[in-house]
Amino acid sequence: MTVKKKIITALSVFVVFIALIIYFIILPTINDIKKISDAVYAERVDLEIKYLRGQLLKKTIEDFEKIRPKKEKLSSVFIREGNELEFITALEKIASFYNLNQDLKLQSARDDKDKKNYYYAMPLTVNIQGEFTKTLEYLKSLEQLNYYFNISSLDVTASEQKNLVSTNLKGEIYALSKQGEE
Repeated sequence: MTVKKKIITALSVFVVFIALIIYFIILPTINDIKKISDAVYAERVDLEIKYLRGQLLKKTIEDFEKIRPKKEKLSSVFIREGNELEFITALEKIASFYNLNQDLKLQSARDDKDKKNYYYAMPLTVNIQGEFTKTLEYLKSLEQLNYYFNISSLDVTASEQKNLVSTNLKGEIYALSKQGEE
């Protein structure tokens, strides 16, 4: 064999050897490094998300602790389930104090869809008849009650008698279910 053929053969064997090393060692290692890098990146993103959730949870807990003392005040605007009579009695006392005739219609039936909620709305219609100024005082007293009465419509109609009006209030009051009191 000539020197030229020996060099070409040695060079060919060297190139094949290098190609085999690249194919069987370097390329799989590069693929493994890419997989590990992707896994590390995915883990870092997951940890950042968990960190942000933890921060949000921490803030939520801090906010909850801030409003905990106000829980009783907030729950006082609701009528406790089963204690609707207290609210009706309060309205009757106000009407009696201002010498007004009052007719109440409270729908206290709770829908099945509301059973999962801690509170639910109860439609309420209030009809009052009496002097205009006393009716205004009644409305002012109604506004000062601890209960939240969301009025959707208010109709005031003058009567044929002097200074007498008929007032119709429609709206909703909110009741706190027994599970919401816990």
